[in-house]
Amino acid sequence: MIGRGRHTDESFAAFVTARSGRLIGYAELLCGDRDQARDIVQTVLTRAYPRWRHIEHEDPYGYLCRAVTNAVTDWWRTAHRRREQPAGELPEQAVSDHAATFENRQTLLAALGGLTARERAVVVLRYLDDHAEREVAELLGISVGTVKSTCHKALGKMRIAVAEPAPLTTAKQNRSS
Repeated sequence: MIGRGRHTDESFAAFVTARSGRLIGYAELLCGDRDQARDIVQTVLTRAYPRWRHIEHEDPYGYLCRAVTNAVTDWWRTAHRRREQPAGELPEQAVSDHAATFENRQTLLAALGGLTARERAVVVLRYLDDHAEREVAELLGISVGTVKSTCHKALGKMRIAVAEPAPLTTAKQNRSS
């Protein structure tokens, strides 16, 4: 076995410190579950560590984003085989000091939650991770046309999900009086 140098360990640790939060956020947007996202990123980082000296000289964040995307896709594909049961009660969660940010994030997650797995992946890759349509198509193994149509449908669903209830119209109010 080839020994790892101190530089490799330090480089990997520095990368994880700097970018793991963003990778977890990215994975959460793709899969819709913060805990599952943490598990996925941990698995991806564990698998990347032995190859780190090769990965770090190219585009490590891009490489690991692709690995996270693939891991989330694998997770979706095996969802029917899992026998997980939801808990009766959720554990207490820490309250954020940034109420508006929390509310916006919850709104986004709720809107993403109403999408299919493919729609969610397309929206996250296209708009939240800023990939071009062609890149999204390549990452997901679908055509550019499918990316466009899926994105259109998904954004429509999200607009409906975040829309505020429409106020009563004056005509309706007049009929009631």
